[in-house]
Amino acid sequence: MDAGSADFDSTLNGLNSGMPFSKSFSIHTMPKRHNLPQHLTVSAVIIAKGHTLLIHHKRIGAWLPPGGHVEIDELPHEGAIREVLEETGVLVEVLTDELPDTGDADAFLLPNPLCTHVVRAREKAQDIYHFDIVYLCRPVMAGVELDPLLQLPVLVQNAEVHESRWVSLGEMADLLLAKNVVEVFQLAAKKMDALQPGP
Repeated sequence: MDAGSADFDSTLNGLNSGMPFSKSFSIHTMPKRHNLPQHLTVSAVIIAKGHTLLIHHKRIGAWLPPGGHVEIDELPHEGAIREVLEETGVLVEVLTDELPDTGDADAFLLPNPLCTHVVRAREKAQDIYHFDIVYLCRPVMAGVELDPLLQLPVLVQNAEVHESRWVSLGEMADLLLAKNVVEVFQLAAKKMDALQPGP
């Protein structure tokens, strides 16, 4: 047995003691879905100083968090970091629950996403589903140029997106948002509340 076996025994005993599931768990019902091909995508909900970073998507004409397709040689959270940097010039860190470190390059845990969701999209004249893994992130502030008014990283506009902007959280209700964005931010708000230290 390894050094962590006593902790694991304690965990198993706790699970075996009939502990009730937290009231925060539920069975999620979904609508009957279309029979469409699925593409794996990632996106990043970035919240800092009462603002979030959104992009205006050229094709759909609405605002949403930065993101895109995962490349073959990267892990999903790495794809989210890359997409934000490519689309906005902002380097971010992925926030996650505390996870065990296996110390093993052959078997390890990945940062927990905020959520996963599915949205219908159209690419190359074909209807598909984007199976999107959403990560809660924060911008890296050290050593980067900050907007003097917002004190948030300066954005680099990219031809890939129509516009990127730091949007105040209060302003979001006035924007045309892409599908599922409201629901994703509702989950982000719950997560942020849970991360706040208690009294």
